[in-house]
Amino acid sequence: MDHEEDEIEIPNYFICPISLEIMKDPVTTVSGITYDRQSIVQWLEKVPSCPVTKQPLPLDSDLTPNHMLRRLIQHWCVENATRGVVRIPTPRAPPGKPNLIEEIKNLKKFGQEALGKEDTLKKLEVLAMEGERNRRLMCEEGVHKSLILFVVKYTREEEEEEGQRRIKGKLDESLRLLHLIGVPLNEARTILIENERILESLTLVLNQQDFMNKAYTIVLLRNLTENTSSHIVERLSAEIFKGIIGFLKDVVSSSNRVNPSVCATVQPSNSRVRNKAPSKLDHSVVIKQAVTAALMILLETSSWSRNRTILVDLGAVSELIELEISSIGEKRTTELVLGILSRLCCCANGRAEFLAHRGGIAIVTKRLLRVSAAADDRAISILSSVSKYSPESEVVEEMASVRTVKKLCSVLSIDCSLSLKEKAKEILRDHIDEWKKFPCIDVALVTKLLSSSPKDLLTEYYSRVGV
Repeated sequence: MDHEEDEIEIPNYFICPISLEIMKDPVTTVSGITYDRQSIVQWLEKVPSCPVTKQPLPLDSDLTPNHMLRRLIQHWCVENATRGVVRIPTPRAPPGKPNLIEEIKNLKKFGQEALGKEDTLKKLEVLAMEGERNRRLMCEEGVHKSLILFVVKYTREEEEEEGQRRIKGKLDESLRLLHLIGVPLNEARTILIENERILESLTLVLNQQDFMNKAYTIVLLRNLTENTSSHIVERLSAEIFKGIIGFLKDVVSSSNRVNPSVCATVQPSNSRVRNKAPSKLDHSVVIKQAVTAALMILLETSSWSRNRTILVDLGAVSELIELEISSIGEKRTTELVLGILSRLCCCANGRAEFLAHRGGIAIVTKRLLRVSAAADDRAISILSSVSKYSPESEVVEEMASVRTVKKLCSVLSIDCSLSLKEKAKEILRDHIDEWKKFPCIDVALVTKLLSSSPKDLLTEYYSRVGV
């Protein structure tokens, strides 16, 4: 038998247009083109259109099984089995969409009673972990609203010890599932306005002992407050701030022990998670998200004097300094921490707390000129506030010991914004007589920099770096 007789001719319509391989589970899209299920699902998660016709296809488009074509492929495989062709098994029904639709129907029909059943939340979590398509469908059908109301209900129930364990388990599952599917931005702004009990329930969770539930709750709280009424943000309770600061304290404690939590790359709360069991949800990523969310809440709310007073009284200044000291200098975290500290240092108690921490001026000095222009502005603002309004002897001695003066001289000597240079000059000029008392400070250099114009300093800098 010659070589040509051994060749197997595969019918073109057996080949998937995407993978260019024989289809194992052929499905037809609404555009009329048939693809292998796995290939088209993966394609639509990246490009929401038909690869052949370019017709728009939503991620949750109907994929109709092409049973006739599958049988033809299987029959052809059997006929060519003696020539090395492996028979394609009959595919099982996809576990995602049909099961999800069934669970959503039950949820709409039975409401909170459905979520209270033993395995409903677990089923929904498994489905949410299967891919973005399921998570998006859940949001479209309002699963997030049912979960939020479920959390409100269970945080208010009082039970005996056995009942409390059951309630905690339901809360764990609900908050984890909420974190997976997220809350659509266009709905988040109205949810808190429509139900004021939500904030009370989230406050209760924040002040419980479960660390991961706090993390899920803080991310949810940020999603809900990001675009809501400024009146709600302005009047957040002291108990909410207490819970957030307590969470940051826990993060610092865990970071000092093993430092696993603050190093992972941040991902959106509804980012794609494929082929993972629910137990494999990356806690380090969740914690990282929660740290960022917590800092963003504190930065936004510290715009108001009432909130600054509450935060200072709750020890926020010290915890923020500790968080920055324990971190690995990540840009976004540093910018947020310095932004909050610059606002808290606008009040006398905030400045006093900042100076009371022996690492305050040191860590701000260290971050200056090392992170970003935004971090520089916030760092110099902190140094300006404490040097202008706090007891001079304390500030000058601390700045001299941690080489703040040298860093301020660097600000004047390099190419950076004029506003940054002016603030650095002001700090140096206000305490010039005090700097002379410290042998470690080059007073002649400080005097020269103060007397030189920004243009002269810039010219000198360029000549030094060879530009």
